[in-house]
Amino acid sequence: MSLVAGDAERLKGIDGLACDLDGVIYRGAEPIDGSPEAIGRLRELGVRVVFCTNNASPTIDRYLNKLRTMGVEVEPEELVTSAVVTVEVLSERGVLGKKAIVVGEDGLREALNSIGLEVNDDENSVSADFVVVGFDQTFNYAALRRASFAIQGGAQLIACNADASFPAADGLWPGAGSLVAAIETASGVRAEVMGKPHEQMMRSTERHLGNASRIAIAGDRPSTDLEGGRVMGWTTILVLSGVTSRDDLQILATPPDIVLERLADLPELLTDLRA
Repeated sequence: MSLVAGDAERLKGIDGLACDLDGVIYRGAEPIDGSPEAIGRLRELGVRVVFCTNNASPTIDRYLNKLRTMGVEVEPEELVTSAVVTVEVLSERGVLGKKAIVVGEDGLREALNSIGLEVNDDENSVSADFVVVGFDQTFNYAALRRASFAIQGGAQLIACNADASFPAADGLWPGAGSLVAAIETASGVRAEVMGKPHEQMMRSTERHLGNASRIAIAGDRPSTDLEGGRVMGWTTILVLSGVTSRDDLQILATPPDIVLERLADLPELLTDLRA
């Protein structure tokens, strides 16, 4: 039986799926067994799929290439990253002539450059209107000090996400949220967070799902993926292929609607409901 917990009837009529990536489609560079095929099958069943990820590090092209290499065909408009959401929000507020200090990698930098926000990479300068934080494997004490000084000087602290960890092929790596926490502690300022489960990310994902009338969200992290979906009134699907284990189910404050071992089990349930 593919259903670990929940009532399969909650999936009836689903025509839109917000799907996480890390821990759901892949772990690191390795696809999770059956997940790429599941996306194709869901589309055959008439479900519109939009991928939403809190990971702002890769560029959109890198995401597209990675997914396509795994056999998942995806268009740019079917991919919502926390970097995409961050620039949507900042562009609405106006960034002409403004500067940002960035703790982050290529995907975040590319996104910020696309809206004309000047990235200040002068290590001796703390001049900035924003400090924007994502995952960054080069993060060090000097970067922490510089970000803290800029925020104390009036820069707004923007976090792409607050995920403390993320599932890689060899285990759980410290996530962007770990870096955000360090900067918050050093500066004494709380970040404005853009990624799941916050409204900016959820509303953006909903827009990308177009005319889907009944939406589900599939993720491996109850505190972000599923909490964001719950607030939106979506059906929540927890998969156990990422950071959450069976043992963790006993201590969840808010149980998900559906629990599956992996995403590959979802098309089978939908097919059974339509039989």
